Amino acid sequence: MPGFVNVKDHRVKGNGQHDESQAIQRLIKSNSNLFFPKGVYLINSKLLVNNVQNLILKGEPGTVFRTSENVIIKVSGGIRNLEIQGISFVSDKVSEADDAEGLIFIANYGSHDVMDCIRITQCSFSNPKTHANAIKLVSEGLYAEARNISVSYNTFEGIGRMGVEFQNHENDSQRARFRDYEISHNSFTDVGTIQLFPAPSCISVSGNSVNGKINYNRISEMRMDTSPYIYYGIENAGTVGLETIGNRMRASRYGFTGILGSGPSAELTRTTGQPEKSRWIIRDNVIELRGKVGNQDKIRGMELAGVNGYTLYNNVIRTDGYAAMFVDCRNGKIVSNKVKVRAGNAFYFKGRSTGNVLRLNELDCSEGPDHGVVMFYGASARGNRAYDNKLIRDGGRSGKYVNLEGAENDVK
Repeated sequence: MPGFVNVKDHRVKGNGQHDESQAIQRLIKSNSNLFFPKGVYLINSKLLVNNVQNLILKGEPGTVFRTSENVIIKVSGGIRNLEIQGISFVSDKVSEADDAEGLIFIANYGSHDVMDCIRITQCSFSNPKTHANAIKLVSEGLYAEARNISVSYNTFEGIGRMGVEFQNHENDSQRARFRDYEISHNSFTDVGTIQLFPAPSCISVSGNSVNGKINYNRISEMRMDTSPYIYYGIENAGTVGLETIGNRMRASRYGFTGILGSGPSAELTRTTGQPEKSRWIIRDNVIELRGKVGNQDKIRGMELAGVNGYTLYNNVIRTDGYAAMFVDCRNGKIVSNKVKVRAGNAFYFKGRSTGNVLRLNELDCSEGPDHGVVMFYGASARGNRAYDNKLIRDGGRSGKYVNLEGAENDVK
């Protein structure tokens, strides 16, 4: 392949019989493009990609990196222009021990480390018997930053813990440690195969971050039978300026919650200065979630919390539980969504949910008990407006809005 070093010309066999970690490690350096022809490459010691720039690791159909560990590639230090393309990452490890790393582990820990332009594309991932991630990026160095990170056009099938996790749990020095990232056009199937601890996501981004795109992913059949926790397709736990567009989610057995907007809480914002989630666009998603009896309370199309300024437009949600729950959500535009649920409310607002506008939505609760199609709960849920919506309750009758426990809202 022009412009690439063929690793098989440098004592790398790719025959699936010998540990090739050291032979491959010797070839990894800046300003180098490595081509891995189809074959099985045993990696028993993690490959270290540290302080490099302009490096491409490229495979082709049939190129497999196989390990008996949780990490195949660890990326650290200052990075500029790293691409990993067309490689299948497989772990045979069997372990229920909690391991928050991943088959590709990007460790942005150094106090001044900057990672700029990392692209993972056209790869596949599988580690169904170990309690670890497929891709994990941690950015928690004092002045660390990871920007222009792209995880796109990959396949995740049989993942023990999480598919793609970007983590920033460091609150002492509030910085947007992820900037201008994209996690799009990926396929996730059977994620959370042995998850025992706090709930997994196919995609999770936590902490202070700016400008993300999580678009056009396909998510299906998360396990949710191994844990009492609720599983999530996509989690936004702190990004300001996020697109969540055109994703497709489906479950037929256990269900899960499609889109989660979690932290920061109002208290965390006050004490640490982490900004509220805002400028969040949730548009053109299709979420179809079914589940066995007893799991309906875990099945929610969306659960949004702590958002100030968002747009929920033209989504299709069909679930055996709620369509959308809003907790401490303010100043949202909820327009032209089509919803059908079998249990609970279509939309449920509670906490300090104010200033939201609902219009031109079609909300169908005809197959479930009559709890009110739209519920506003509690004295802090006030100042919302709802009009020109089509509400359908049990028996196909005209539905209703419910203000409960002191809620006061303008509904027509």
